Amino acid sequence: MRAFYYFLIGAVLFYLDSLIALVIPMQIGGRGIIFVPHLLLMYLLIITIYKKPSIAVVLAIIFGLTTDLYYGTIYGLNTFGYLLFVILMDFFFKVYYRDHTMVFIGVWLFTIIFEIYQALIYGLLGLIKFNLWDFLLFRLLPTAFVNLLLLLIVFSLIKKLIKKLDLPIDRKA
Repeated sequence: MRAFYYFLIGAVLFYLDSLIALVIPMQIGGRGIIFVPHLLLMYLLIITIYKKPSIAVVLAIIFGLTTDLYYGTIYGLNTFGYLLFVILMDFFFKVYYRDHTMVFIGVWLFTIIFEIYQALIYGLLGLIKFNLWDFLLFRLLPTAFVNLLLLLIVFSLIKKLIKKLDLPIDRKA
C-alpha cells in the first residue's frame, strides 16, 4: 500500500509541473522567457538515491509515458529521458546517498542536463530553431534558477516523506 504513495506523490508533482509552467510565463522586451519546472524528474532522481532504483525505473516509465501522451510532442522523448537519467543518477551518485549536499547538486545538475537533452533532440529533429545564445539566456538560465528554487523547497519535503513511507522491502541494500 505504501508503494502506491510513491506513485501518488509523482502524480501530484506531474500536475504541479503543469500548473507552475502556466503561472509563471514572462516577457522582457518582447522576448519570451521560458521557465520549465521539472519537479517530477527531481522526484524520480531523489527516489533513485534514497530508495531502490527499481522503484524509480518503474515510476520513470509510467510518468515518462504519461508526460509523452499528455504533452504529445515526441513520443518516447520523456520516457527514454527519465529512464536514462534515473539510471545515470544511480550509476554516478549511489555512493553519495549519505551526503545530502552532493545529492542535491547532482539532482540539480541532472535537471539542467535534461533540459539540454530535450532541446538538442528537438533541434536535431528540426522542430525548433536552435539558437545557442537565446537558449542559454531565455530558457536554460531561467529554468535552472526556477528548478533550484523548487529543489530547495521540495528536497527536504521529499526526504521526509520517503522516511515516513520507509519499508524494509524498498530500502537500498
